Amino acid sequence: MTAPKTVAVFGATGSQGGAVVRSLLDNQSKCFAVRAITRDPQSQKSKDLAALGAEVVRADGWNVAEMAAALEGCWAAFVNTNSDDPIFANKESPTEFDLGKSIIDSLVAANVRHIVYSSFASAAELTRGKLFIRPMDLKNQILQYAKSTAHFDSVCPIYAAWYYEQFLDKATATVFGGFPYTLDSDGYMTFNAPRWGDDEKPSFVSITRDFGDLVHGILLSPESWNGKPVAAASDVQTFEQLVETFQTATGHPSRYIPMASWKDFGRGIPELDEHRLLFAFTQLTGGRYFGDVPTSTETAAALKRVGAEARGKDGAEASLLPLGKWFAEKFGVGSGASACVDGGH
Repeated sequence: MTAPKTVAVFGATGSQGGAVVRSLLDNQSKCFAVRAITRDPQSQKSKDLAALGAEVVRADGWNVAEMAAALEGCWAAFVNTNSDDPIFANKESPTEFDLGKSIIDSLVAANVRHIVYSSFASAAELTRGKLFIRPMDLKNQILQYAKSTAHFDSVCPIYAAWYYEQFLDKATATVFGGFPYTLDSDGYMTFNAPRWGDDEKPSFVSITRDFGDLVHGILLSPESWNGKPVAAASDVQTFEQLVETFQTATGHPSRYIPMASWKDFGRGIPELDEHRLLFAFTQLTGGRYFGDVPTSTETAAALKRVGAEARGKDGAEASLLPLGKWFAEKFGVGSGASACVDGGH
């Protein structure tokens, strides 16, 4: 029997990393072992991953020697760095690129052969220098650094669309006019956001249901994905279609009211400065959130099928989760959330 290939997962206790761990561990042929790299193996999330069968290993991403030791024997890695880590808010501290470089150097030192990196297209490149969006551009710089090492047999960037799960966050809902939790004074669930762009639609992904299977699908044949960015999108809809989908799924009257300017999004909230720039980026590029990769679910659907089938799933379980079905599950009658709708009167 062939020994399982060990995949290191960075950010394993986060939403993306956790989804990857769960999908790989569910592989029916047991061809993967998972090593979850974390700074805190004693956290509840780390213990939950260990209970599922992951090997949980402590390592500090800033320490190349420690990381290389933790990665010994790993065949591949999924890497996601947290752009919102408070350490990056301090201008005197190392940047996300510095952390990413340390991780890449560790992977090279440990002779890891494949990497799936959660990245973005470069805002600076696509807008010809008009915008520099720190999370997008630093992640892209990490990606380019990984390629420049000429070490890996495959480097596959995966670009995550707008998370379905962000709609579950009530704090985020207040920034978008209360959608999908609070009725406005006219009795609507109003989604209030800047316009996206003229050419391509916004895209959305279920991290918990789809993202892990996409990475799983890539790792089943990583060489064929070398250098090919993957748009991780479960559904593609305009904001007008989004509220129509929500209304159909839940019965709550809903509407989209565009903001006059992208500058109005989260105005006065410093933590949203870079999120605000995202709308400036999509307006400048015609909605090209994935850069030169078309906004489509085609690639994601193929990877979902491969990854899900490797977990023994078929039919609807091997297909991407439509946004409407997810809305119905989370906000429809009987979901629990529908009974918690607040009035805006």
